[in-house]
Amino acid sequence: MEIVEGCARDKMIDYLDERIIEILKKDSRRPFVDIANQLKVSEGTIRSRVRRLVDEDIIQSFTIKTSSKNVKAIIEININVNVNTSDVATKIAKFDGVSEVYEVTGEEDIVAIIDVTSSPQLNEIIERIRRFDNVQSTRTRLILNEHFGGI
Repeated sequence: MEIVEGCARDKMIDYLDERIIEILKKDSRRPFVDIANQLKVSEGTIRSRVRRLVDEDIIQSFTIKTSSKNVKAIIEININVNVNTSDVATKIAKFDGVSEVYEVTGEEDIVAIIDVTSSPQLNEIIERIRRFDNVQSTRTRLILNEHFGGI
């Protein structure tokens, strides 16, 4: 399981909050008592910190990550200048098969992570993205293997 962090820029988090988030990203079902033992604080401290992080929308959701035989890809998307990148990213995020969408710096403006059951489904998503009026170009990279970091 993983944790999806919010962009709560006006919220303050300290080193302990960062460590809790780091641990929960790897396994959001990890018992609070285990986290407390690892971080050398009380279970109540962990419980109240996680509750606050959720209440302040710093942790936005708890999700699962599955291992599958699906076709996974990264689509890098360039859009026209003077276009609201967030609007395009939000529309792409609603497509079935799109698991994550990021607005990024660099040559591309948006990166979408795709997880579908077949190449034709991947191609359909690519074609839908290319049909947006404001999309200049796309580049697709197939994901060959996944490695997950530990703590």
